[in-house]
Amino acid sequence: MFKRWLIIISAIAITMFSLAGCKSGEFDILIKNGTIVDGSGNPSFSGDIGITGDTIVEIGDLSGRTAAKVIDAKGLAVSPGFIDMHTHCDGGLGRPGANANLNYLIQGTTTVVTGNCGDGTFKVAETKEKWEKQGIGTNAAHLVGFGTVRGSVMGREQREPTPEELDKMKEIVRQAMEEGAWGMSSGLEYVPGRFASTEEIIEVAKVVGEFGGIYTSHQRNEFDGTLEATKETIRIAEEAGVRGNTAHFKVCRKDYWETFKETVDLINEARERGISVTADMYPYDRAGGGRIISVTRNAGLWTPFRVPEDMEPFAEMRKKMRDKTLSDADQEKLKEQYIDELAKALSDKSKREQIKQAVLVGTPEKPSGIALVGWDGYGIEASKKNTDLNGKILSDIALEQNRDAFDLAAELVIDEPDMWLAVGVMSDEDMKYAMKQDWLMFSSDGDASPILKETDTPRIGHPRAFSSQARVLRKYVREDKVLTLENAVRMMTSLPADLLQMKSRGLLKKGYKADIAIFDPDTIKDNATFADARQYSTGTEYVIVNGKISIENGEYDGALNGKLLLSTENK
Repeated sequence: MFKRWLIIISAIAITMFSLAGCKSGEFDILIKNGTIVDGSGNPSFSGDIGITGDTIVEIGDLSGRTAAKVIDAKGLAVSPGFIDMHTHCDGGLGRPGANANLNYLIQGTTTVVTGNCGDGTFKVAETKEKWEKQGIGTNAAHLVGFGTVRGSVMGREQREPTPEELDKMKEIVRQAMEEGAWGMSSGLEYVPGRFASTEEIIEVAKVVGEFGGIYTSHQRNEFDGTLEATKETIRIAEEAGVRGNTAHFKVCRKDYWETFKETVDLINEARERGISVTADMYPYDRAGGGRIISVTRNAGLWTPFRVPEDMEPFAEMRKKMRDKTLSDADQEKLKEQYIDELAKALSDKSKREQIKQAVLVGTPEKPSGIALVGWDGYGIEASKKNTDLNGKILSDIALEQNRDAFDLAAELVIDEPDMWLAVGVMSDEDMKYAMKQDWLMFSSDGDASPILKETDTPRIGHPRAFSSQARVLRKYVREDKVLTLENAVRMMTSLPADLLQMKSRGLLKKGYKADIAIFDPDTIKDNATFADARQYSTGTEYVIVNGKISIENGEYDGALNGKLLLSTENK
């Protein structure tokens, strides 16, 4: 009995001693000697940050204080972890191998907003359980997708919903908001969102407004009708009583760049009237894209060059290429034969005219990319054979060479079918104009990618998923000097947090969650390019997610410290 009490007393003594040792002033992590860029936009200052658990508990001169882990941030900027307002990371976060979200994490991004462009699932609780069971590398804030909701109720039908169907959509959105969604997204350029009237969206968005959520929209038009599309977003925000946001804000097509500043003015006028409207933008003057021709599919939505769907021998060859048992060698051989046959067809006057019709017009059910975007909306970004054309717009090349744009494109397809084109060409000067607005945020429009291996080969594509935040700090702060470091950090931290009304993230402040990026403002760099789109950014030395270190000395430690943040827990 005496021995048992001795053990108990000893345990109590050890516990008391341990608690005494954890006196005020000792932290789990102490960041010393950093230049603190706190996310508010105010001037940076020198100081230290003490972290206990997942929370910032002290900021200031913490000389002589101790911690289990001390980070010397001398010569480095210490900022809130970046919040990417527009991503499609819900795809990758649900897949083992990509769930670390390293392409974002290594830039200093600690929270990604998912469910954008109307595609977000409405099963928030189920998503949270899945992601946290397998682990995720960054935090995520999820939006319910209007397109997903409409599709679940009405399919892809082009009509107005019945009153019962509208009630069902509202019921689904309400359930998603009750489970912790932060708002609703729409993709009105895509089916089924494009079939919805403004009035229908307003009625569904009113449910979001009841919960204090946001409405963010991939608008109906980002080309020749951006002004009207932005007016619609503003109207939805006003009449539904929600905070509205224009997603990946831009005007594509060179012929319509002049309307961009008018669109900026629209948002400023709405804000002056008391309507809460913002915008996010990825820091590239080129949008998404693909190869000049999609051989196996013939035509994605934006593929510029195509043949009529039923034209032979192309239809039969595409069918063969979609055979999953086909070897890589046989696939490549069929692809070469396809291009040879295309060259023959283009030399035949009748077939050439049919192909031209497919390229320029398409069909009423499936209009072509050129009909939607125009030759001035396509830019050559990754050409190995015609390197002198990289960075140029197709319409400009045709003008320079005094040629018909279709004839030029037909020649390029035969010469280099793997040439990568960006669809959506923007003005860098217009983008810089928008960056000076106090309501603009930066985003990426990318997905979580599997962790790269040494054996991976370069892949052409858009680099924004690997580089957007680093590119802002390298190009628009350090090199072009469009933004101060403080303003750029605000646009990537407290501004998106304010839009979402996150109460404890987006700032370096006592009592806030310890999501922190520590980077060298003189060396941080985006390394991904259109020709090699999967290259990690460099210059970020430490990343802390929920009070735990995920990146140390520029290296990923394998930790999965993120979680799905719920609006219902936003206290």
